[in-house]
Amino acid sequence: MNENSRVSVAGKEAFLTSNALLSSGSIIAPAVVVATGFMQSLALCIVFSIVTYVTIAVCSFVPRKLVYTVRIILYTFVASLVYVPVSIMMEGIMPVQYAALGIYAPLLITNSLITVKAEAKFYRLKRDYMLELAGFYVFGYDIALLFFGTVRELLANGGLMGSRILPLAVPSMSTVFGGFMLLAVMSALFRWIVRLSIKRGEQPK
Repeated sequence: MNENSRVSVAGKEAFLTSNALLSSGSIIAPAVVVATGFMQSLALCIVFSIVTYVTIAVCSFVPRKLVYTVRIILYTFVASLVYVPVSIMMEGIMPVQYAALGIYAPLLITNSLITVKAEAKFYRLKRDYMLELAGFYVFGYDIALLFFGTVRELLANGGLMGSRILPLAVPSMSTVFGGFMLLAVMSALFRWIVRLSIKRGEQPK
């Protein structure tokens, strides 16, 4: 597989068929609870991206001979260590948005890309491709979450960052119930688009 093909396959898997937020519903609690707008979503993305990617990269050196339970504990421990400087950084650059994340920011140290996907997929691949694929997975989640937060803010407030855009607002979209409903609709549309693209790809030319 050449470099372009590898990037194409990795990107398609991470962004489309296995998007961490939309395809399997993983890591949804922080999204539906605290990602009520673009800025909160951005803060969540920064914490998630750094903690997840650095942890996966560092833990790829953990010996496979160790017992599975011990490996998972080590992954979580490393994620906790990575989270400390990230937390300090976020308090400096986005204090309000970071504070709004509450307990859901530190909970990201146990997200499924670290505790499940790393063992089930990433660490079974060659390291260079694994790091590339993990990066796509993280970026795919970020794009989906930023879109989710932006649409949610737009619907809940009728605008973005204080600017009025829509003639009406649906304040309930900022609630947990509203977050679940929006994510359910987005996930359904996402699955429909993926199935449609697969069917078109299978059609004879």
